[in-house]
Amino acid sequence: MPQTDAGSKGGVMVVRIVTATDVGLQRKNNEDSCVIVDESGLCVVADGMGGHLGGEIASHIAIETVGQAFKGRPKDHDERKDAELLTKCIKAANKEIYRRGNADAALKNMGTTIVATVVVRDYVVTANVGDSRIYRMRDGRLEQVSEDHSWVGELRKKNLISEEDARSHPLKNIITRALGMEPGVEVDVKWEKVKSGDVYLLCSDGLTDLVTDSEILKAITKHGNNLEGMAAELIELANAGGGTDNITVGLCLVE
Repeated sequence: MPQTDAGSKGGVMVVRIVTATDVGLQRKNNEDSCVIVDESGLCVVADGMGGHLGGEIASHIAIETVGQAFKGRPKDHDERKDAELLTKCIKAANKEIYRRGNADAALKNMGTTIVATVVVRDYVVTANVGDSRIYRMRDGRLEQVSEDHSWVGELRKKNLISEEDARSHPLKNIITRALGMEPGVEVDVKWEKVKSGDVYLLCSDGLTDLVTDSEILKAITKHGNNLEGMAAELIELANAGGGTDNITVGLCLVE
């Protein structure tokens, strides 16, 4: 379970980051990937699709492309520059996944979701494509800050179905946006100020399909500043719910 501490200039904020992944109880392969780049305060989670070979490759391309871009990131970046860099490298990952998928019949139709956060100084930049999620826990409240790019997500956005109905909907796995599906992709990127005590959760749908938001909040608050404990319990909850998919979580604590 990787963990890093990332400081920021002037000691304004410090972020601790932990990631954890589990194959679940019903899959033979783990198509999820995750990466931390401590010096940039970066955390990325990707959920691959298209068969175990294609899914693994697609998610790996996504995290490697973003991770490498932020390993060389200038130290004087601000939130706008970080947002631009995240957008650029996610779009580059999309092009490479699309190219590989069309060049190799064994990888045809491979793709991946992606969620990423960059926490530096007093801000966080978030980016997402697909139905993996980013949550923020602040002052005892959990809020989803990403938007699900899925058919069911569109229904939820229009308040046509409830969260409970969405979780059991027969078409919940139909994604409307992902890396590798088209030559180009739209990336949702935004930023906001952070507060000491904020916890950002990045996760694949192997967690959220089986664990409710209230259960997620309870697991996060239960463990205080123990990110490893949070990650372990979230994965345990998903497996207790059936473990029907790979489960990956990234947790970023602002101190």
